[in-house]
Amino acid sequence: MNARALFLAVLIVGGLTVASEAKVVACVGDSITYGSGIADRANDSYPAQLQRILRQYDPAWEVINFGVSGATLLHRGDKPYIRETAYSGALASNPDVVVIKLGTNDSKPQNWQYEEDFVTDYGNMIDAFRALPSRPVVWICKPVPAFAVNFTIRPEVIRDEILPLIDQIASEKNAPVLDLYTALLDAGSLFPDGIHPNAEGAGVMAQTIAPFLLGVRLLPDYNSDGVMNLRDFALLARSWRASDSSLDVAPPPEGDGLVGYPDLAGLATYWMTYPGLIAHWKLDESEGDVAADSVGQFDGTLSGSPLWRVADGRSRGALELDGVDDYIATAKIMNPADGPFTVFVWVKGGRPGQAIISQSAPGEVWLGTDATGAVMTDLMDNSRGAAPLVSETVVTDGDWHLLRFVWDGSQRYLYVDGREAAADVRTLYTLKFASTGFHIGAGKALEPGSFWSGLLDDIRLYNRAVKP
Repeated sequence: MNARALFLAVLIVGGLTVASEAKVVACVGDSITYGSGIADRANDSYPAQLQRILRQYDPAWEVINFGVSGATLLHRGDKPYIRETAYSGALASNPDVVVIKLGTNDSKPQNWQYEEDFVTDYGNMIDAFRALPSRPVVWICKPVPAFAVNFTIRPEVIRDEILPLIDQIASEKNAPVLDLYTALLDAGSLFPDGIHPNAEGAGVMAQTIAPFLLGVRLLPDYNSDGVMNLRDFALLARSWRASDSSLDVAPPPEGDGLVGYPDLAGLATYWMTYPGLIAHWKLDESEGDVAADSVGQFDGTLSGSPLWRVADGRSRGALELDGVDDYIATAKIMNPADGPFTVFVWVKGGRPGQAIISQSAPGEVWLGTDATGAVMTDLMDNSRGAAPLVSETVVTDGDWHLLRFVWDGSQRYLYVDGREAAADVRTLYTLKFASTGFHIGAGKALEPGSFWSGLLDDIRLYNRAVKP
C-alpha cells in the first residue's frame, strides 16, 4: 500500500472517529468503584484516576463515579444497585461509555443464594444502558480479586463461579470485557483489608481500563513532539507491515505485533490533536493586545509595545519583544508542584541573562538564558542540593530554535531542536510550589535586564511529560 493511499485512509478513518468520539463515562459499581478506604477518594478512586489519564489525551473526557458501597448486581440481593439513586443518575447522565464493575458483594452467602438470576439481571442492566439515547458502549468488568474472606465476601465464589458467568454474559450480550481480576491477581499488597484496593491499586484499575476506552495502548505521537500529524504518519508509513513495538499502538492492550491498519486507525483517532495540552499561544495575531490561547482558557495580555510579525514566525506569525518592557501576562495556569509538565517555545534572538517564560514572584524562571546565552531553568525542588539546570547550548545566535522543558516527576530535561541539552543526574523531590500567573518574555519580578529581546512563536504547555 503506497503512502498516498495510507494518508487517504487516515483522513477517512479520522473523520469517522471524530464523529463518534466518546466523552462521558459512567462508572457503575460498588464500594471499590466508590473508593472506600482511600483517604482522598475524590482524587484517587479509580474513576478519578481514569479521568486524569483520559484527559491527558483530550480534556473533554468526563468520568463520573456512580459507585455505591455494598451494592449488588443481583436484584434480589441485600442492596440491589438498580434500586439506588446512583443507578438513576447513571442512566440520566446519558453517557457515551458505561463501565460496570459489580459482583463482589454478590459473592456473600445471603446474596449468592440467588445465583441463578445473575446472568439475567446483568443482561437487563446492559440492555437498560444500551437503550439510552446516547447508545453507549457498555463494558463489563471481571471483579478484582478478593484476597481474604472479609465482609462475608468469598474469594472462591468470585474466582470459580462469578468469573465464568461474566464470560457467559459477554458472549450472550456481545459485551466487551475488562479483566480487572487478572490485572490485580498478584497485587494483594495493594488491598489493605483484602477487598478494597488502596490508591495505588485503584490506579492499576484505571491504567488497565484506559487503553480500551482510548482505542490505543500508546499515544501514536511517534516522534514525541506533542501532536499527531504528518511527521507521525511518515514514520508509520515507512514501517508499514514491519514488526516495530514502538509503532504498534493498537489494538489495546498488547498490539498485534505488526504495524498495520489498527495502528493507522489509532493515529487517525488522534489526528491533529495535542493530548495533555492545557494552553497554546500560537502568536499568529496581526493586531491587538491579547495573545489568544487556542485551547480557550488562558488568553495572555500584552504589556509594553510588542510588535506582531505576521510573516516572520517559525509557524506563520510571531511576536517581537523589545527587551525593555514588553511581555505577556497570564492568569494562574499551573503549579509546578502538582506533577509532570512540558513547555515548548520557538525563540529567535535574545541576549544572555534574559527570561523566556517565568512564573511571577514568588515563582521562578521556567526557561531563560544564562550569562553565555545557553538555555537554562531556575525551577528547582526543595532539596538541600537544589540547583538550576543549565545547558551548554547557546540559543541567542539569531537563528530559530525550538526549546523544550520537561519535568517527568523525578527529573528535569532541557531540549534544543529535538536534542537533549541538559538533564538531572539524580532523582529530585517535588518542585517548589507556586500559584501565580506567567510572564512570557520577562523575569518573575519584571527585573530590568530580564526582558526578552527577540521573537517568540508557538508556545505550548502540557500537563504531561513529552520526551523525545
